[in-house]
Order: sequence, then structure tokens, then C-alpha cells
Amino acid sequence: MVTTNVDSTPATPQGVFARALPQPIVAVATVVFGLVFLLAAWVRDGAPDPGFSYSALPLALGLTAAVVVAYRYPIHVLVHTKVLLITVVYYLLAALVPPALAGLAAGLGTLGGELLQRRRSGAYPSDMATEAGRRTIMVIIGSLVAHLGGTSVPAAWALIAAAIVLALLDILTVPLAIAPISGDRPLRVLITTARATWAPDGAQYIVGLLGAGAASRYPWMLVLLIVPGALVYMAFKIMREMHENTRQLLESLADAVDLRDAYTGGHSRRVTQYTADILGRLKMNGPEVALILAAARVHDIGKIGIPDAILHKAGRLTAEERAVMELHPVHGANLLKRYGDFARGVDIVLHHHEQMDGQGYPNKLHGAEIPFGARVIAVADSFDAMTSDRPYRPGMMVAKAAEILRAGRGTQWDPNIVDALLGAIGEVMQLTSPPPVPSPSAVPLWSASQPASNEPVARDVASVR
Repeated sequence: MVTTNVDSTPATPQGVFARALPQPIVAVATVVFGLVFLLAAWVRDGAPDPGFSYSALPLALGLTAAVVVAYRYPIHVLVHTKVLLITVVYYLLAALVPPALAGLAAGLGTLGGELLQRRRSGAYPSDMATEAGRRTIMVIIGSLVAHLGGTSVPAAWALIAAAIVLALLDILTVPLAIAPISGDRPLRVLITTARATWAPDGAQYIVGLLGAGAASRYPWMLVLLIVPGALVYMAFKIMREMHENTRQLLESLADAVDLRDAYTGGHSRRVTQYTADILGRLKMNGPEVALILAAARVHDIGKIGIPDAILHKAGRLTAEERAVMELHPVHGANLLKRYGDFARGVDIVLHHHEQMDGQGYPNKLHGAEIPFGARVIAVADSFDAMTSDRPYRPGMMVAKAAEILRAGRGTQWDPNIVDALLGAIGEVMQLTSPPPVPSPSAVPLWSASQPASNEPVARDVASVR
């Protein structure tokens, strides 16, 4: 999960959505609903006696510990999404433990796991609270479904129904954790997460169904789930390692594209660094940042299909040549589509030349239609393009490039992202340069409130090559 403060949210319809439901508010609401569900389940089970047999308590404690342990062994199935061998544990809680106790165990186990991994994941308290709250709600509802028959041993149809309900709730509540802070639309988050996790989670539900069916009569048989659980974990871990090799191959191809031209050598690496500076300035961290940085690293990979005669041309491109050049995001997206673990990164690469006013390419998207990561890379890419030497012109001075970025705020580029990059540049200049001599004509690079230049935005300079 990723976090950002409310003031840094892009000023677009997506940003309005994020400001209306910032992560802290989502976290509070999720926790409140979780507690309400827990209280309702507690009352339903029969307060003050919760209604669960004390024989279920050791099982609940053991599964709570299993949740915490599972957090130590994540499998990163996407650049931005990790799968834990934890779905099977939540399912077993729902199937074998009464609702109130099952929800309490799920919430405490999730919170313990999040706290255990906080230093590694960089999660904020609001992230952890959201995850604990949604898991509590999911498991309580799943347990209610599993125990619809009113018997201590769930019927087969109830076990299957509980698995389906848990799977749906998991997918449907993922946007609560990601959408308010990433700027991505909830539907986009939902679809890409479902595509990425259906296989590992589906395998876990199958294991859980078999285990719950056996353990509902012979609890000791839960121990036997260790073997199939370990096999599922190893299978997807090996798959992930293969994907990691793929990522390294794609990065090598991106470097090869840069090295085709001495002028653009290191361009992708510099754009990635500028992207990191922007995201840092926006106070963002977590897996979503890793996704955007990975996309920045390979954003120009499609240029591998552009002829050298066009890529290295010293003069202006003809209309036909420009049309060929503008296909490079499409070529890159088509190449990356072959790798399912980079699903959301494909959209970022495809749209990194779109513009806020709809004058970009390839699809002429407007404002909020452009993925947030693509808007970030657009600014970083344009700044590096303007300040680097190219065959058709020398690199600009930083002050000139900053002036063009300011002039294009809100039309060509996302204004908040432009301000973030200029703020980061200003910090670097203050650290590496002596204090400038005050001048009436001086325009501080780090000022987001300076009036835009009267000179039109140099779209050809900043957006094509």
C-alpha cells in the first residue's frame, strides 16, 4: 500500500476523489465498521457468553499465530501487489471458528503481522488499520455464511459459499487500501488485482476447502495442510523468481535502447531518479511507488522498434516520421503485455506521453483519465529531455526547462507533479550551490507560485523525443 498526504494529491477528478476519501478517513471508517461487525457477531453469538466453545479457542490462537507468521513470507506477484500464504488461514478461521472469535483472531493476527513487517513495508498506521479492519469484516461475514446451517460441522455447500464470499470481499475491498492514496480509479485497482491474485488465492481456497472439510470432523488433520500449503508457496515463489528474471531482462532492454544513442545514454535511469524525487516530494512510499519506478525504468522500451533514421535524426521530424515516433508507447505496451505481472505498469508506459488538456498521444486522454504514474513520468521524462543534449538541439539550462514546466502546468502536465519536481530541484540546488545573489529578474526554481512564462509551451521539445 502506498500513502500520501492529502495536500499532495493531484488536483484532478481523481485527486478530488482521494481528498474526499483520504487514507486516514478510510482507515477510521474501516476500523469502526470492523468493530461494529465484531460487536454484532458477539451479541449474535450470545453475550455475555460469546457462544463459542472453549475448544475453539486453541484453534483460533493457533490460526492467529499462523497469520502473523505468514506475513514474514510474502510472494510479490506484481510490482505493487504481494500475496501471502494467508488466504487459507483466513478461510479456516471463517470455516472452523464461530464468527465473533474468528473476526477477533483475524483482526489481531493481521495487526500483528503488519506491525511485524512495518519497517520493511513502510506502512503507515492508517494502512495497517485499514487492512486489519477489512480482514475482520471479511472473516466475520465468511464465518456467518459457513455456519448458516446452524450446526457445529458446516455443510459442504456452506464451505463452498464461504470461500466464494471471502474471495469476492477480498477483491472488492482492495480499493479501500489503494485507491484513495494512489489516485488510481477503484475499478482499475479491482480488475488488475483480481487478474494478479486469482491463481495463488484460488489455489489457497482449494487447499482450505479440503482442510476445512477434514478438520471439521478431525481437527488434528489441520497439521496435514502444512505439506500442500508449502507446495503452493514454493510453486508461486518459483514463478515470482521467474518474473524477477523477466524484470531484469526488460531493464537490460531499456538500457540497450538508451545506448543506441550517445545523446540519450542513461535517460531511463535519470527519469527513474527524477520520478523517485517527485514521489518523495509528494510524501509517497510503499509498493505503489515501486510500480511507478519500475514503469519509469522501462518507459521508453518501445523505442527499440523505432528506426535509427528517425530516432537519430538531427533535424525536425516530418509528419510521417512523427507519427512513427509517437507509436513507441504503443510498441512498449505491446511488449510489456506479454508479462502478466506488469499489468498496471503497461498502462503507465502506454500513457506517459498523454497531456492534461488531451493533446498528447497515443489516446488523447484528459486529466484524470491518465494514470497517476504516467503523469509523474511525463514530467520527469520531459524535464530530462529538455535538459539533455539531443541530436537536433543542445540541452537547455535548468532555469529554462523549469520555466517551460511552469508554463505547461495544468495544460500539458499535472500541476502538483510539476511543483513537486521543481521543489525537489530547488532543494538539490540549495544543497550543492552557494546562495544566489538576489536579482530582480531571478526566478527561484522551487517557487510554485511564479507566474507562467508568456512563451508558449515547447511541446515538441518536451514530449516527442
